[in-house]
Amino acid sequence: MDHQGPQGRVRPGAQLTCMDAFSPIPNHAGFTARPLFAEAQGILKKGAFAKMEPGGGGPLSPHRHAHAHLFIVTRGTVTVLMEEEERTVREHESLLVPGGVLHAVWNRSPEPAEIVGLALEASCTPPIPSNQ
Repeated sequence: MDHQGPQGRVRPGAQLTCMDAFSPIPNHAGFTARPLFAEAQGILKKGAFAKMEPGGGGPLSPHRHAHAHLFIVTRGTVTVLMEEEERTVREHESLLVPGGVLHAVWNRSPEPAEIVGLALEASCTPPIPSNQ
């Protein structure tokens, strides 16, 4: 779907995503998601908004794959399991899980959580902190 820009001109390729249509994700519990866009080019492979009920998450068995995941928490708090480590990610925080790392995401809090999950090409590296 194309969006109209200023003065009503259509901007080809712009996509509007309805945020009401969340669907369950296979091999996850209490976890629904909505794609951010139809297809991507370059470093960004795919992305989704996800809603996680208390106790929800997944995948049920941690997994690994070549692409990296960037998780951005927009509401609540989630726990990201990475290999043998657990990281708490709070509202307005993000965490990059490098490609090849065993991982899963869970909402262990009593409140719902919402995240944006982006799949990035494996060549992606975390940003260098500004103090270095």
